[in-house]
Amino acid sequence: EWITAPNPITAPMNDLLYLKKLMNYHDKLGEVAIKKFLNHLWYLNEECVVFSIFDDRVDNETKQRMANTILNGKEQNKNDVEEYEESKKKLNIKFDDLSHFLKKDLPCDLLTNKSWKIFERFKIGYDFLRTDPKIWKDLEEYKEAKQIISSLKIVNDAAERGVKLMEEFNTKFTKNEDQKQFTLQVNI
Repeated sequence: EWITAPNPITAPMNDLLYLKKLMNYHDKLGEVAIKKFLNHLWYLNEECVVFSIFDDRVDNETKQRMANTILNGKEQNKNDVEEYEESKKKLNIKFDDLSHFLKKDLPCDLLTNKSWKIFERFKIGYDFLRTDPKIWKDLEEYKEAKQIISSLKIVNDAAERGVKLMEEFNTKFTKNEDQKQFTLQVNI
C-alpha cells in the first residue's frame, strides 16, 4: 500500500483500512503504532474524504449515500449568504475512541453539509452525483472529476518522504556540513 500512498483517491480508504488492521494487534506495539498513526489523519476532513467517492473499492451503495449527503449539504447551503469558512473540521480521534469510530458508516459519517465545497474549490462538475453510481464510470463529468482529483498532490506525503530522504542523506552521504549544503542547493 506504500506505492498508493500519494494517490488522493485511495488515501482515505487506505488509512481507514490500515487502522482496522492495526486494531487486530493486541499488544503494546499495535497500540503505539495506532497512537502515532492517529496523528497523521489531519487531512481526512469533511472535504478530502469526498475523494473516496472515486475509489473503486467503495461499493455503489456507499457511494450513493455519500452522493446524497453531498447533495443535501449543497441544498442546505444554497441560500446561505455568509462567506464560506475554510474547512476546519480536523479528524481528531483518541485511541480509546477508535473502536467506536471504526464501527461508524465510513467514510459517509465523515461528510458534513460543507463537503460539497470540494467540487466548487476545484471547479468540478457534480451532476453525476444525481445519477446511479453504477453508471458513473461511463459519464464524462465523472471521468473528468476523477482525473482532477487523482492529479492532486498530497503535500504531507511528499514532505514526509523528503524528511525521510534527508535523514538517510544526513547519515550516509557526507559528514561535512558545507558539502551537505552545497549538495542540497544543487539538487533543489
